[in-house]
Amino acid sequence: MHWIIISGLCAVFFGVQGVYVRYLHLKKIGATEAILFSYFAFALPFLMVPAIKEGFGAIQPGFWRWAILTSTGALAGFYCSIKALKYAEASLVMPVLALSPLLVIPVSALMLKEFPSAPALISMLIIVIGCYVLASGGNLAAPFKMIAEEKGVRWALLTIVIWSFVASADKNALGRSSVAVYPFIEAAFITLLLLPLLFKIKIKLKELKYLFVCGALNAGLFMTHMAALAVTPRVSYLIAIKRSGILISVVGGLLLFREKERIRRLSAAVIIIAGNVMLYIFS
Repeated sequence: MHWIIISGLCAVFFGVQGVYVRYLHLKKIGATEAILFSYFAFALPFLMVPAIKEGFGAIQPGFWRWAILTSTGALAGFYCSIKALKYAEASLVMPVLALSPLLVIPVSALMLKEFPSAPALISMLIIVIGCYVLASGGNLAAPFKMIAEEKGVRWALLTIVIWSFVASADKNALGRSSVAVYPFIEAAFITLLLLPLLFKIKIKLKELKYLFVCGALNAGLFMTHMAALAVTPRVSYLIAIKRSGILISVVGGLLLFREKERIRRLSAAVIIIAGNVMLYIFS
C-alpha cells in the first residue's frame, strides 16, 4: 500500500480522535487523567493481536533505549494535548497543533539527517497554512494573541515541541523492531507509567464505554502512524499529512457542535487538499 494512503488513514484517526476528546470534555465525561490512561490501557487488546502473531524476535540492540525515550515523550505529548483541549476551544488549539510539521523539519534533519526537497517543503507549507486557516477563527492571529490569556494555547505549544522530537525518535525505535510489535510495547510501557494514576482517579462504570472508544481510536492511530512511518520517505511528510486530519475535526465541529464560517473552512479545505496532492507528486 502506498505511503500516502496509510498516512491518510492516520490523518483520519487523528481528526476523529480530536473531535471525540473535545466531545468528552464538553459532556464532562472522564477526567483528563482517565482519558489519558484509557488512550493506552484500552488500546492494548487491539495492539496485542498483531504483536503476538508476529512475535518479538525482530527486536534489535538499542531498541529499548529508544522505546523508553519515545514512550515517555509520547505520554507527555498526549497529556499536554488533552490539557490543551480542556482549557481552550478547539478553534484555538487545533491551529497551533497544525504547525507541528514546521518543527518536525529541523528536528528530523538534526536527528535523522532527513532533508525535504524544495517542492516538498513548499507543499508541506501549503498544508500547514491550510490547516491553520481551517482550524482558526476569523482572526488568524487569535491563537497567538491568546498565548498570555489562554492556558490551553500554551499547552498546545508545549505539545508540538514534544511531538516534534518524538516523531523522529519513533523512526529510530521502529527501525530496531517492527510495525506489529513496537506500538504494543510503547502502549504497554506508557500504561505502566500511568498505573499510579489509578490511585488518584475515579472512573465511573458508565464512563467505561466512552473511554474504551478512546483506546480503540488510539490503537488505530498507533498502527497507521507506525505503518506509514515505516514506508514514508521523510518523517516530516507523514506529519504534514497526519495534521490534515484537522479536516475531520472541522467537519465534526460543523456537524456536532454547529460551528459556522463554512466558506472560510471550505476554502481552507481546498488548500489542504492541494498541498497533499502536491506532496504526493513531489515526494
